[in-house]
Amino acid sequence: MLSKSDQTRVTQLDGLRGLAALVVVACHVVSTLPGIGTAVSGNRSAGLNTAETWAVFSPLHVLWNGTPAVHVFFVLSGFVLVLPFSRPGAARSWAQYYAKRFFRLYLPAWASLAVAVALMTIIPRSASPLQSPWADIYVTNPSVGQILKDGLLLLNASTINTPLWSLKWEVAFSLLLPAYVFIALRWRRFWYLKIGVALLLAVVGALQHLDWLSYLPIFLIGAVLGVERERIRELTQSWPRVAWFFVAAAGLFLANAEWISREQPTPGVEAVVTAGATLIVLLFISCGSAKRLGDTAAAQWLGRVSFSLYLVHLPIILAGVTLLRSVSLPLALAVSVAASLVIAELFYRFVEQPSHRLSMAVGRAVGRRIRPDTPADSPAIPQPAEATSPPVAREYAGSRSR
Repeated sequence: MLSKSDQTRVTQLDGLRGLAALVVVACHVVSTLPGIGTAVSGNRSAGLNTAETWAVFSPLHVLWNGTPAVHVFFVLSGFVLVLPFSRPGAARSWAQYYAKRFFRLYLPAWASLAVAVALMTIIPRSASPLQSPWADIYVTNPSVGQILKDGLLLLNASTINTPLWSLKWEVAFSLLLPAYVFIALRWRRFWYLKIGVALLLAVVGALQHLDWLSYLPIFLIGAVLGVERERIRELTQSWPRVAWFFVAAAGLFLANAEWISREQPTPGVEAVVTAGATLIVLLFISCGSAKRLGDTAAAQWLGRVSFSLYLVHLPIILAGVTLLRSVSLPLALAVSVAASLVIAELFYRFVEQPSHRLSMAVGRAVGRRIRPDTPADSPAIPQPAEATSPPVAREYAGSRSR
């Protein structure tokens, strides 16, 4: 549904964002287990027991598959950030937008980096046979150079807080937003062709191992979906429930395409995952059952804290595992997940919310400098209450993010 405060905000997508964030947490939790972690860190021939085989090489993997969650988040970023500029007569002050976006992304990211360094100082990470080789990848001693590099959000993140890798693409998309808005708002009749071209570019990027060409088109898909959301609703409103069942099945299957067998994935599979993520977002835009799921109280809470959860969960999980693995790894993971959820709420209240308020204040100040006659309580850019969607940690960062 649309929020009462702003008719451009699609609340069920907040819920989808929260569910995707929970999948990312599950991804990092499950990957810490020795057997499964060996498989997901690259050794698909690792000896797994029956339960582990089902968890990795069956449709169950979609419940903790972080890769499509990343793609869902990128689609949602494109969808949400284009909304303020898609309404007739929407004012465009790019200086105001950039000022707000900087504070909205950078301040929480820097705070999460500080949390990660503090946890590593108190509980130094160490390799152990009690955890997976995947978890061993994150054993590092943070240097000042690493911390400064990670804080730029323009380069590949180190293993201090690897989820920051995706902010590199969020920042690039944010800088290029005027081009995305232009493309999304032009040639409206050919919206489906624009989505097709974006998918084709993602295929080329995946085949050529060009990360920028693999990821940046995903944001364009979301931008086009955002601009054409009403047209898409009109086209799909008469679809029977069985049609949405097939959309959901196809989306989940394609999103999990990387793990349908023990064979190494086909080159270019990342673009197939993008197609699956697109169908999942489409499902939550237009399907009544998916909308209701996204609007549940639990999903909405997860959506509210999802950016904070993304930023803090991995350092907490690694600290908890290091501290408690000799007692019980399942206990360590359970405690870590509970702590991640609690700290995510606190981080949201005391870091993310203040950062958002500061970004809004900075935006108003820039708007007044650009247009001195603009009232203090009238921002130059009309926008949803939450004009961002959080990037999430890339699954199996040790094997593919660097």
